[in-house]
Amino acid sequence: MAYQQNKKIECETHGTAFMTFICEHLALDPRQIWYSHAPAKDNQWPDSWCSICHQAYMSEGQWNDKNEEELKIRLFCHRCYESHRAQGKFVEIPEEEVSD
Repeated sequence: MAYQQNKKIECETHGTAFMTFICEHLALDPRQIWYSHAPAKDNQWPDSWCSICHQAYMSEGQWNDKNEEELKIRLFCHRCYESHRAQGKFVEIPEEEVSD
């Protein structure tokens, strides 16, 4: 999933907000496990995905050209993201890459 640091969007509910990305499964049902890198100062709303999408992530050990096309991502504002994520359980994925 492509992170767009500090890019803003217009949310119908919240107005101007930062853009975030989550998988379609989390958008439709936020009451499940949320996988993502840990929030950081420069990325407070890291891209997140569900258990189903996590299987694609684990097949490569990271998101890359081989498995990203299996994702159906949704653009969310950071406030919608926070509201949805509060309904689920967070599992942190370390930010390390698998060597080729």
